[in-house]
Amino acid sequence: MNRGLRRLGGVLLPSSPAGRTLAIGAGIDSLGTGMFFASFALYFIGVVGLSANQIALATTMAGALALLGPVPLGRLADRVGPGRFYVVLLVVRGLGYGCFALVSDFTAYLLLTVLLTAADRSSSPIQQAVVTAVIGGRDRTRTMATIRAIRNVGLTVGFLLAGIVFATGAPAAFTALFVGNGISFLVVAVAVRLVLRRTGTVVERRPSRADEDPAAAAVRSPLRDRWFMVFTVGNGVLALYDTVLIVLLPIWILQYTAVPLAWVPVLMAVNTVLTVVLQVYVARFAHGAAAATRLLVSTGALMAVCCGLLALGHLAATPAAVVAALLAVVALSIAENIHSVAAWELSAELSPQPAVARYLGAFSLGMTGQKVIGPTLLVVVLLPTGLIAWPVLAGTFGAAALVSRTAVRRCQAERAHAQKLPAEQQPSPLENSR
Repeated sequence: MNRGLRRLGGVLLPSSPAGRTLAIGAGIDSLGTGMFFASFALYFIGVVGLSANQIALATTMAGALALLGPVPLGRLADRVGPGRFYVVLLVVRGLGYGCFALVSDFTAYLLLTVLLTAADRSSSPIQQAVVTAVIGGRDRTRTMATIRAIRNVGLTVGFLLAGIVFATGAPAAFTALFVGNGISFLVVAVAVRLVLRRTGTVVERRPSRADEDPAAAAVRSPLRDRWFMVFTVGNGVLALYDTVLIVLLPIWILQYTAVPLAWVPVLMAVNTVLTVVLQVYVARFAHGAAAATRLLVSTGALMAVCCGLLALGHLAATPAAVVAALLAVVALSIAENIHSVAAWELSAELSPQPAVARYLGAFSLGMTGQKVIGPTLLVVVLLPTGLIAWPVLAGTFGAAALVSRTAVRRCQAERAHAQKLPAEQQPSPLENSR
C-alpha cells in the first residue's frame, strides 16, 4: 500500500521540492475552501439569520466589483514582486475568512464578501506568476496541472468534511470551520515564503518609475495589447465548458431530457475523477506555444462533439439519453483538461517578463467573464431555443478556438517583431501609459 501511495504521489506531485510544496499548499488551501463554501450559506441563513436574497445580493455585488481586481492588483504584484505579494494576499485571505466567524449582520458579511472575492479572483493569476518565477521552463505547466488536480481532491474532501458540521448543526462547529479555513491560508503563506527563500525568488522592491528599467517601462498595458486581449476573450469563450457543466447540464437534464435527476451528481463525479486522473498527464502535450495552440483547436473540436452528444440526449429515450449525457461529460472533461494546460502555457509565453502578473491578471478576465455572463447567455438565452441551441453552441466553441489560434500567432509575431527593433524604435513609456 505504501508503495502504491508513493507511486501515486510521484504521478500527481511535481518533481521539484518547490513544486511539491506549492502543490501541497494548494491542497490545504482548497480543503479549507471546500469546507467553507459547502457550509457558509447554511450558517448565515440558518444561524445568523440573513435571508437567501441577501446572500445572493452580496455574491452578485462582490462578483461585479471584483471583476477588474486582477489587473490593478497584478500591476502592484509586478511592482513589489509576485512572490511577496502572493504571500500578503494569502495572509489577507486567511484573516478575512477567519473573520467570518465574527459576522453577525449583513453589512459585515457584504464587506468581507467583496474584499475576499477580489482577493480570490486575483489569487490564481498571481499564483501562476509565482509558479512561473519559481519553477519556470518545461515544468511550470506540469506544476500548474498538479496544483489543479490536487485542488480538486482538496475541494472534494472539504465538501465531505463539511457534512460533519451539517450533522452537528452547532454554531461552535461552524466557528471552528471558519477559523480552520483561515488558518489554512496562513499555513500556505508560511510554506510559500519558505519556498521563495529556498529558491532565491524573493527580490527587493522594484525601482521607482523614474529609475525603472527601460524594458519594463516600455511594456504597454495588457488592456491595450489588442491581440492578447482577443486571445483572452477567445479563451473565455472556450472556458464556457465550466458553465455548461455546472449550470446548464443540471437544468437541461431536469427540463429537457428523460435522464433521471439522480444522474446529475454522478456526472459531476465523473468530471472530477477525470480531472484528477488526466490533468497532470495531459500537461506533457502542452510544451511550447505551437503544441499548446494545437490543444486549443482540439478543445473547440471536443466541445463541438460534446454539444452533438447533448443534442442526441435531447431527443433520445432514457437509456440512450443517459449514455449520451455520460459521453458528453467525458468529452467535456477531456476538453477542460487540455484547455487548462494550453491556457497556462500560452498565457505565460505571451506575457512580457517585466509585467507577468499584470498580464496574467488581465488574462484571467476571460475566465471571470464567462462565469458572470455564461449562465445568463446559456440558460436564459440559448437553452430555451431547443435543439437549435446545440449547433449554435458547437459553432461558438469552434469559432472561439480558431480566433484564439489566430490571436496567439499574431501575438507571437508582434513579440518577435518588437525584439528585432532597434532601441530607438521601441515604443516610448509615455505612449504606452496613455
